[in-house]
Amino acid sequence: MAEIILHHYPLSLFAEKIRRILAYKKIAWRSVEQPIMAPKPELTPLTGGYRRIPVLQIGADIYCDTACIARRLEQLQPEPACLPADQAGLAALIEDWADHRFMSQVVPPVVVELLPVLPPGVLIDRAAMSPALSEEAIRRAAPHALGQARLSLDRLESQLHGRPFLLGDAFSIADAACFHPVWFLKQSARLSAEIEARPALAAWLARVEGFGSGDVRPMTAAEALAIARASEPTDVAGGEVAAAEEIRPGDTVTITADDYGPEESRGVVARLSAAEITVRRRDPVVGEVALHFPRAGYRIRKQ
Repeated sequence: MAEIILHHYPLSLFAEKIRRILAYKKIAWRSVEQPIMAPKPELTPLTGGYRRIPVLQIGADIYCDTACIARRLEQLQPEPACLPADQAGLAALIEDWADHRFMSQVVPPVVVELLPVLPPGVLIDRAAMSPALSEEAIRRAAPHALGQARLSLDRLESQLHGRPFLLGDAFSIADAACFHPVWFLKQSARLSAEIEARPALAAWLARVEGFGSGDVRPMTAAEALAIARASEPTDVAGGEVAAAEEIRPGDTVTITADDYGPEESRGVVARLSAAEITVRRRDPVVGEVALHFPRAGYRIRKQ
């Protein structure tokens, strides 16, 4: 199998979610560090317009959004499992809550704390993705968001009382999704006290951090593009299309996140299911690639 390549940067919350899963599963991976803000000239040839981090690359198959990435990793290496069969629905619900609501509570107060050390212009860049991510909006949102985050931390503390992980004895995608906002909170020396004030939460954080960084080796973005150029998409077979589905394989579509980030990716539908969509696209830099997206959280428009 082609190498597993993660395009990310160190401070990315969502990349940390995937880095925890890779470490837990002991999957060897290659690390390509991408810029924290646009332009991303060595990422967009793979994704079209999609600029969020992380992106997983396996040859010429490109997986966007951590929900899609996590499930592909689970397919490639089912054990140890991150998607417990008997609690898959609950795990996915917690994942969605953490990736959206909990994350949105943690980001404003932490970003305000980190403003002196963040790269110049990063919030101007983020404001282009959503007005709610401008410096003014984040400063205004921070006090209320921190109060809401404390309520969420209390709930996690309660859930972790008497158990090592959120769903019981084993790490799952629920832990990975809740970990990255707590990990981001820890980036502020002042706000990390919120974690230490909750002993079960602090012990859980240390337990997940104890997985380490895993089997990772660096790779340049140019090397990753060369791998895509020398490969062909392989994960394009299968899928099922409901009779009522308006989009069919062979249709040209655009895919855009429904929360923030106006950039769109365009391609021809290769595979479609209730949960995911795969499109083929061609780029002059890398040739043909297959883009994989979850359907939850994305607008798909037939052209």
